[in-house]
Amino acid sequence: EELNAVQRQADRLSKDGAAKAVEPTLIQLSKRWRDIESKFAQFRRLNYAQIQTVYEETTVVMTEGMTMETSYVPSAYLAEILQLLQALSDMEDILNSPSLQGRDYEDLGRQEECLKKVKDSLGRHSGQIEVVRCKKTAVMKSATPAEAARIQEKLTQLSYQWEKVNQMYRDLQARFDRSVEKWRNFHHGMKNFSIWLTEAEQNLAKIRVESEDADISKTKQSLKDLQDGIEKQQPVVRTLNITGEDIIEQTSTADAGVLKEKLKSLNFRWQEVCKKVTESIKRLEQEQNLVTKLQYDLSNFISWLDEASSVAGIPLEPGNEYQLKDTLQKVKLRVEELPLHKGILKRLNEAGGKALGSASLNPEVKHKLDTRLKEANHRWIKVSKDLPEKQKEIEHLLNNLVQFEQQLSQLRLWLSPIKDQLELYNKVGQPVDIKDTEAAVKAKQPDVEGILSKGHHLYKEKPVTQPITRKLEDLNTDWNTVNHLIHLLKGKPVSGVTGIVSSAVVTSPGQAVTVVTQPAVTKETTISKQEMPSSLLLEVPALAEFNKAWADLTDWLSLLDRVIKSQIVTVGDLDEINDMIIKQKATLQDLEQRRPQLEELVTAAQNLKNKTSNQEARTVITDRIEKIQNQWDEVQGHLQSRRQQLHEMLKDSAQWLEAKQEAEQVLECAKARLASWKEISYTVEGLKRQNAELKQFAKELRQWHINVDVANDLALKLLRDYSTDDTRKVELMTNNINDAWATITKRVSEREAALE
Repeated sequence: EELNAVQRQADRLSKDGAAKAVEPTLIQLSKRWRDIESKFAQFRRLNYAQIQTVYEETTVVMTEGMTMETSYVPSAYLAEILQLLQALSDMEDILNSPSLQGRDYEDLGRQEECLKKVKDSLGRHSGQIEVVRCKKTAVMKSATPAEAARIQEKLTQLSYQWEKVNQMYRDLQARFDRSVEKWRNFHHGMKNFSIWLTEAEQNLAKIRVESEDADISKTKQSLKDLQDGIEKQQPVVRTLNITGEDIIEQTSTADAGVLKEKLKSLNFRWQEVCKKVTESIKRLEQEQNLVTKLQYDLSNFISWLDEASSVAGIPLEPGNEYQLKDTLQKVKLRVEELPLHKGILKRLNEAGGKALGSASLNPEVKHKLDTRLKEANHRWIKVSKDLPEKQKEIEHLLNNLVQFEQQLSQLRLWLSPIKDQLELYNKVGQPVDIKDTEAAVKAKQPDVEGILSKGHHLYKEKPVTQPITRKLEDLNTDWNTVNHLIHLLKGKPVSGVTGIVSSAVVTSPGQAVTVVTQPAVTKETTISKQEMPSSLLLEVPALAEFNKAWADLTDWLSLLDRVIKSQIVTVGDLDEINDMIIKQKATLQDLEQRRPQLEELVTAAQNLKNKTSNQEARTVITDRIEKIQNQWDEVQGHLQSRRQQLHEMLKDSAQWLEAKQEAEQVLECAKARLASWKEISYTVEGLKRQNAELKQFAKELRQWHINVDVANDLALKLLRDYSTDDTRKVELMTNNINDAWATITKRVSEREAALE
C-alpha cells in the first residue's frame, strides 16, 4: 500500500511536469521492491491464491548457462516499462542532439556515428518491447485498478515513444543519405568541370598560336567546337553554383570557406574561357553589310513600334468584360516584349553610332539613318510608357467589373429568398410581422441602388448581350417587387402565426444563404388547411396538430431545396470547391438531424389512422405522409448528387490545374528560347547555325504542343460538365494559354521566313 501511494504521488508529479526528476527514482525503487518481493514469493504462494497464478506463469528463460527470470508482478512489470521509456528518451536525446539537428552537411562523419548508435540501440530494444507487450495480459490479471491504469498509461506512452523515435530515426537517416549523395555528386561534378576547363584553356592557347597560320577554317572549327562546349556546360555551371550555395549554407565554416574558394576559382576560369572564346569569334568574323543589316533591323523595329502603338490606342469599353480581356491580352503580349525590344534598340543605337562614325558612309545615307534612329528612339519613349499604363488601366477596369459582378451576385442571392417569403406571406392573406425584414431591406438600400446606378452607367451607351445585363434587370425587378410587397404587408395587422427568416438571409449578402431555422407560413400550409374539411377537424381534433407539423416540415424542406440550387462555385478554384463540399456536408448533417422529426410525423400519422375509422381522414393522412416522404427523398437526393458532383469537380479541376501548370511551364521555356534569339546573321555559317537551331526548336514545339492540347481537353471537359457553375476562370486561363501559344508559333514562322 505504501508503494502504491508513492507511485500515485509520482504520477501526480509527472503530470505536473516533473517526470524526468521523478521517474529515475521510481525505477530504482521499483527494482529494489521487485528484488525483495521475489525473496518472499514462496511464502506468498502459500498464503495468497491470486498471487499463486501469477507466480506459476512466471517464465524462466535459459540461454547458454544464463538464467533470467521474467516477473509478472505489476510493480516489477511497471519498472521494466519505465526502464524502456528511459532508454527511448536517451535515444531521442541523441536524435535531437546538435550533431543531427544542425546543418545538413556539417560533420557528416559524426552524423553517421550517431545514427549508427541509435540504429543499434533500436535493434537491441525492439525484442524487449515485444516481450513487455506479450506480458501485458498476465500482469493485468493480478494488478489492482490503480496499477492497471498506471500500467496502461505507461504502455501507451511506450508505444507512442517507440513509434516517435523510429520515425525520427528514419527521417534523419533519409536526410543523411540525401546529403551524402548530393555531396558526392557535387564534388564529382566539380572534378569533371575542372577537367573540361583545363582542356578548353589548352585549346584556346593552341588557337592563339595557330591564328598566325593561313588555315583560318581550322581555327573557326576549333572556336565552333569550344562554343558548342560552352553551351553544353552552361547548365552544369548553373547546377554547380546552385548546389554549392546550398551546401555552403548547410556546412561548417571551415568547409564552407574551402568550397567558396573552389567555386570562385572555377567560376573565374569559366568566365575567362567564355570571354576569350567570344572575343576570338568576334575577331575572326568579318563584318559584312553592316549598314544593310542595321537598316533591316531598324525597319523591323519601327514596324513593331507601329503595331505596339496601334495596340496602345485601342479604345476601351469599361462594361464589356470580353473586350477588356481581349485587349488586355494584346497589351500584355506587347508589354512582355518591351524588355526584348529595349535591348534591340540599345544594339541599334550602338551599331548606328559605329555606322555614323564611318568615314566611308555616304552622307545622304548617313542623314537618313540618323533621322530614322531618332524617330525610333522618340517613338520608343512614348510606347514604353503608354503600354504599361494601358495595362494598369485595363486591369483596374477588370477588377472593378469583377467586384461589381460579385456584389451584384451577392445582392441577388440575398434578395431572392426575401422576395419569395414576402410573396408567400402576401398569397397567404394572413397578417405577419415584417419589421425585421423591412429594416434589413432599408439597410441594404444604398448597396442595391449603388449597384443599379453603376450598372446603368456601364451599359447605358453600349449595351451588351451578356448575362450581367439580365442579372441587373432581375435585381431591379426583385428590388421593386420586395419594396411593393413590404408596402402591401405593412397595412395588415400582426397575427400570432408569422414566418421567420434566419438572420443570414436578411443581413449577410456576402455569405451563402442559410436555411430557414423556424417554421414559416407558406402557400402549401394555407391550402392544406383550407382543404381540410371542418368536419374532419371536429371529428379528429389531433388532425389539426398533425397538419401543422406537416406544413412546417414541408416549408423547411422547400426552402432548403431552393438554397441548394442557388449555391454555385468557381470551377477550377480548389479552395472554393472544398469550402462548398464542407457546407454541403453540414447541410446534409442538418437534414439528418431533422430525420427524427420526420419519423415522429410518420408515427403520429400511423397512430391517427389507427385511432380513427373515418376513411376521408385516413386518406388525407396517407396523402400527406407520402408527399413529405417523397419531398424528403428528393431534397436528400439533390444534396447527395450535388456533393458527388462537387467531388468530381474537385478531381477534374485538380487535373486541369496540373495540366495547365505543365502547359505554362513549356510556354515559359518557349518564351525563354525566343528571348535568347540573336539577331539574324549575314554570314553563311551563321545562317546555317541559326536555321538548324530554329528547326530543332520547332521540333521541340511540336512535342510541347501535347501539353497545351491536354490542358485544352481538360478545360473543355470542365466547361461542358459544369456549365451551370462559374467557369470564367477556366475560360480566361485557357484563352491566355492559347493566345500565348499562337504568338510563339507566329514568331517562329516569322523567324523561319526571315532566315529563308
